[in-house]
Amino acid sequence: MPSPRASSQESDAPPPRSSSALWSLLVWGLGVRHAALLGCALWCVWQTLGCPAALAQDDDDSVVEAVPKLRPPVVTAALDGKPVLRIEVVTEGGRWDEEPTLRNTRAGEPFSAALGRRAARELSDTGRFASVKIEAYVEGGGVVLRLRALPRRIVTAIRVAGGALDEEEMLGAARLEVGGEITAPDLPRIASRIKSFYARRGFGLAAVKVDAVDTDERMQVVVRVEIEQGGATSVIARKFLVDGSSPKLMKELEDYQVEPGDRADQELLHEADAALQKQLRQHGWHRAEVSHRLQESGLHMRLLVSVKAGPLFRLRFEGNRHFDADQLTEALDLEETEDRSLATLERSVKEYYVDRGFLDVRVKLTERGEAEDRIHDLVFRIHEGRRVKVVSREFPCLTGERDADDVGAEIDSFLSEELPGGGLFGSVDPARVDETLGPKATTGSRVAPMELTPYQTYQPDVYERAIKHVRDLYRSEGYLAVTVGPAVLLRRQCARGSPPGRCRPVGPRPKVPTQCVYDERGLPLDEPEPEHGFSCVPDPARGIECEADVVLHIPIKLGPRSVLYDVAFEGNRLLVEKQLEEIADVELGGYVSQVELDKAKRRVLDAYAEEGFAYAEAETILDLSPDRTRARVRFVISEGERVIVSGITVRGARHTQESLILGRVALEKDQPYRRSKVRQTEERLATLGVFSSINVSLEDPYVPAKRKRVVITVQERLPQYLEVRPGFGTGEGFRITFEYGHRNLGGRAIQLTLRSQLSLLPSTLIFDDQVREKIDQLPLGKRLERRNTVSLEFPEIGLGPLFRLGIDGIEVNDLAREFLITKRAGVVTLIYRPNRQFSAQLGQSVELNDAEILGFDAAARDAFVAFLRTNPIPEGESLVVAQRVGVTWDRRHIPFGATRGTLVSGAVEHARAFPLGNTQEKIADFLRFSNRLAGYIPLNDKGLAFATSFAWGYNHHLIPARQTYPDRLFFFGGI
Repeated sequence: MPSPRASSQESDAPPPRSSSALWSLLVWGLGVRHAALLGCALWCVWQTLGCPAALAQDDDDSVVEAVPKLRPPVVTAALDGKPVLRIEVVTEGGRWDEEPTLRNTRAGEPFSAALGRRAARELSDTGRFASVKIEAYVEGGGVVLRLRALPRRIVTAIRVAGGALDEEEMLGAARLEVGGEITAPDLPRIASRIKSFYARRGFGLAAVKVDAVDTDERMQVVVRVEIEQGGATSVIARKFLVDGSSPKLMKELEDYQVEPGDRADQELLHEADAALQKQLRQHGWHRAEVSHRLQESGLHMRLLVSVKAGPLFRLRFEGNRHFDADQLTEALDLEETEDRSLATLERSVKEYYVDRGFLDVRVKLTERGEAEDRIHDLVFRIHEGRRVKVVSREFPCLTGERDADDVGAEIDSFLSEELPGGGLFGSVDPARVDETLGPKATTGSRVAPMELTPYQTYQPDVYERAIKHVRDLYRSEGYLAVTVGPAVLLRRQCARGSPPGRCRPVGPRPKVPTQCVYDERGLPLDEPEPEHGFSCVPDPARGIECEADVVLHIPIKLGPRSVLYDVAFEGNRLLVEKQLEEIADVELGGYVSQVELDKAKRRVLDAYAEEGFAYAEAETILDLSPDRTRARVRFVISEGERVIVSGITVRGARHTQESLILGRVALEKDQPYRRSKVRQTEERLATLGVFSSINVSLEDPYVPAKRKRVVITVQERLPQYLEVRPGFGTGEGFRITFEYGHRNLGGRAIQLTLRSQLSLLPSTLIFDDQVREKIDQLPLGKRLERRNTVSLEFPEIGLGPLFRLGIDGIEVNDLAREFLITKRAGVVTLIYRPNRQFSAQLGQSVELNDAEILGFDAAARDAFVAFLRTNPIPEGESLVVAQRVGVTWDRRHIPFGATRGTLVSGAVEHARAFPLGNTQEKIADFLRFSNRLAGYIPLNDKGLAFATSFAWGYNHHLIPARQTYPDRLFFFGGI
């Protein structure tokens, strides 16, 4: 459907040869883009004639489309009833010519406003026009009806040539996208927007040309954008306009990100302003404001940066005894927070104390300094009070399988995650160290470090969440009517006259009269609000102090336990109830668990998503019996429309060819949008190795529609990299690795890797005299251990997106204790990878090996040869031809630095070695088996994990009489 557009301009048709009245009217096409204007069009019809004022598309990007205004209807009395002599259709824009034929409106009919609207609507319904204007004038005894139509086209692809700025950002500024419509007048407007975009980014002389290239499909065009960015406008000088002159402030200004010589890019300048402003506020100028302006200076710009720093704020803490100023400053998190108001800072310090058990802390923040002072002090006056400890918890009315200790353990597990303390490491009391290791004589007193124990800390907000956690736990087990809490703090007042630093509680600890009442159906009733007096509240003004040891009173009433006896489905049309029952997999006869019901709902929605119903919704409703012992769950499903893929758009691929990406897309045009196909597409694209992130989603994902375009958004990794990794070890000596890689040769994701690993072991690190003597006799070329590799990997070899081909060239010089082995090999590997977890490899290699035994004189060699008759070891050159089959099943969540999952791999290699040259070695023919099993178990949510690995290997000789050493060494190490 065309997008309705309008113009308030009068017709530029030539005046009729006979006297006539000119009638001009705008008719809106029934498009989707401005569907909100449909009501306005209906208003025009109701008025018989007339139309809203135009939504003029201004070239200025700042103009926002407004609600159209109605103008007085045009009087057509002079034309009404006269026969229509002819109907003329004039295409505007000068880019695309159309010759439409009207079938429902013909010459000879009496003219009326409805006739004109009908003719315009017929043109609009063809979908080939963006807007239609109507003109009518008298000619002879009749009326000539002229329709001015603006053809439109659909953008099927965008090709950008030239330009150095981000393409996606540039197209967004130009309001140009694949799948959108375009008209001839849009082309110069798009060019103007792109030119303005480049001007804002520092390319004021950029030239832009935009053209639309027709395709085989009549309504589809390829938009071609040619950009000549020209020279960049640079910053020739930079000056700071500062309202202060302290050396510390001047030092901060050196970090401004735009310097003389940089491009005068408004976006970068705004980012530099924001970065400096944030830095100043982090470093104490809490009210700093930074802005800039540019002054023309010939072909360049002078940059004026205005810095209104305001006063420098210093933090002062008074009354803090348990925590020093550095700890409290860190608690304020001034480096990250944006809210530095006095109330927020005061609340942050108070929360820091309460989280560590100081429930009675009082904090007062004041600002000291006059308006003209350059330095202001923020003074925190802190009255810490005693550290409050929870010595016990009581759970009245508790029944069921869990006892008080089990409930307390659930609360403790929650507190250990929410409150500080309870870590594996901490400070040690010096007194205990002295008792164990120190002198036996009398020592001076030392300050004992404060031990933070989250299980004894009372933080009201955290306890509210802990109680909710317990409530949700019981409800997940079928106790749908359970009530937990509210928590009551039992705390006594200290007697007046108690010694300083000590508290003598007044009277016994109060008891809350919990009734544990239920109604006639067994449902728990709310406990009455406890009377005042159970919890002491400190009041220094009245001299009231409270004890530090408190007890928490948390009533728990379970009520009846609901059993699920039936499941029903409503609103389902595609999937029958039998299928949905199997998909939901709800266990009947078990206790109701909201967690399990949510999982079942997710499985149902996943099943609908797999069928293409991306906007399906489901709701679970529990129908309970009067006594709440039995429950029936109903899944109310709203399927919506099945989403069909109307097209596929790729965004963010600047260096990778779009055809390569589209060739790996599992989704198909005019087929349902299936979730498994989405995951398969993401996995296939991830195997290319050139993208750091991949997202496959629907365009306008929150707007349901029957046909939707799929948008593949990728973020490319840097195409080239160079790494140098030096190192030192007692076993290898000095080592260094050079690695150069190109991840995306030719935009086809062909990966090239050049790697050189060198190591040299100094003689001083060889402690065996005999071995050192042997190695010292070698020339440097043989003594230098190396492994040089050249690798090429092709993601496309004509077998589909699941196959890739690797070609490797290897040159190795391996110096062992008694051997020197030099290997030159070529390896070709075919890799089959249907998904991220599973892969299979089939390889062929040809190797030229040269083994040399070190440091033997003639007599020793004769003895060693006799030894070789029973213990064969290769010496001299040999040619090895090998074939290898391997399988890998990788269930780790990430390939490197994994903390959970498993890895299973196995390989079988057949090798046949042919001795070369003048040697007594025999042909070796053997099979080499290898296997690895690794597992990772997470220990916490911060990345600590237990990792284990088991590996084994075996060489099986196919020619038993020729037990030549197979030139295949096993090394299994690392995890």
